[in-house]
Amino acid sequence: MLGKAIRKMGIRLYRLVLGLSTRYSIYLGALVRYTAREGMLELAMRFVAASKLEGDYLEFGVWSGNTFIAAFNFAQRSGLKSMRFYAFDSFQGLPEIEGVDLQFQQFSDGQYACSLEQFKANTSKAGVDLHRVKIIPGWYKDVLNEQTRKELPIRLAAVVWVDCDLYSSTVPVLDFITDYLTTGTVLVFDDWFCFRGDPSKGEQRAAKEWLAKHPEIELVEYHKFGYHGNSFIVQKL
Repeated sequence: MLGKAIRKMGIRLYRLVLGLSTRYSIYLGALVRYTAREGMLELAMRFVAASKLEGDYLEFGVWSGNTFIAAFNFAQRSGLKSMRFYAFDSFQGLPEIEGVDLQFQQFSDGQYACSLEQFKANTSKAGVDLHRVKIIPGWYKDVLNEQTRKELPIRLAAVVWVDCDLYSSTVPVLDFITDYLTTGTVLVFDDWFCFRGDPSKGEQRAAKEWLAKHPEIELVEYHKFGYHGNSFIVQKL
């Protein structure tokens, strides 16, 4: 009798979960399955959808594609059918560590290397529609320029994921994305608290210098994730 009662209770609980709205089902999934980065992307894409913000997804530092895959999936789930996806990476790992990034060497040359072919294979296997993806390979100092800007059909940036690790890599990324930003753009820094959280190093330093050059841009803190990341909502004055 007790076993039968437990089974009935389990069935009722299962039906209750099925009856939850999609919104709460997503949160339940986040509690059970999502990594910190996936949870951040779920929030970002839902924010974009709720804000009715038309724009694309730009990721700088895609490595093997896990974050990129999650971004595509959450965009689909949030109904962002017109969003296009841009992957920027050297596909040779990190560049030579130099300058302020040497003062506390958390990273190393060539770290996070993944070939372009492997990235394509990983994303395709995971169901990413590569017709909606544009891949820009190369070192940022070489490819993030006006010529690349003219060649890419980027409208506005709805979500920008900066996973550059280093100050030297983040500087050209922020300069490149400036004109694509709009009020409501979600700007995510994956390595905000690296270098022991020192604001004079890494992504924090690059962001501080960039904001000083662009007083028309303000960042409203949005959501911290994991031990390493922080995100902001752009306001253009």
